[in-house]
Amino acid sequence: MENIDKIKSTIKGWRLGDYFRQFSIVAAGIIVTFWGSDKVTEHSRQKEVRAAMQLITEELEYNRKELRNIKHLLDIDKHMSSLLIEHKMDISGIPTDTLSKYDKLFNNMNELSYKTDALDVLKGSSLMQYISDKRLLQDILQTYFELGKRKKDVGDYYAAKTNVLMGLVMSRNMKFALETDNDLLGQVSFLISNDEFVNFVIMVPGFLYWDEFDELDEMLDKQIQTLKAKYK
Repeated sequence: MENIDKIKSTIKGWRLGDYFRQFSIVAAGIIVTFWGSDKVTEHSRQKEVRAAMQLITEELEYNRKELRNIKHLLDIDKHMSSLLIEHKMDISGIPTDTLSKYDKLFNNMNELSYKTDALDVLKGSSLMQYISDKRLLQDILQTYFELGKRKKDVGDYYAAKTNVLMGLVMSRNMKFALETDNDLLGQVSFLISNDEFVNFVIMVPGFLYWDEFDELDEMLDKQIQTLKAKYK
């Protein structure tokens, strides 16, 4: 009770200027406290953003590797089909080692595989709103979108190829050919004797927009370098 009376007595002794000065000190203390708390929160948040973007960078590097792998296989198909077209489906003029080097045209059925785990985590969190560079964020999303388009294109290509090859494999003639002649030359000879395969070969060079794969590779490379520089 004595302390309360003492405080009341002290306040009564203040002049108006003293009161506002004391109030300002208290208010400033509160503001500094909240400001400091916000700075700590923002720093913690940016650390989370950096960690998430580093995962995105690693994922894009993996996806670039997968794109290059599938591009290598597609280039083999394109090159071999061009040779067959150039030689009018007559393999007698094509060296055997060349047929072996580019033999994936006759048997490979693949697809473009790419990851979106890191992107899904970023989308599922609240971190996207704290990425200040919205243009960078848009570029990242566009890169994944282009990967999805190339995946569909590759899927369409290999679906057409699988349909032709599996159709011939299941035919009686192909079964006979495989049972009696297992060497590559014999199998290729059988394939190019079928109109379905010949028509597919003729279609290969124009089936895909091949330049788009190089453009996406450049996009991925640029995105990866940008992220590495920004989120070390």
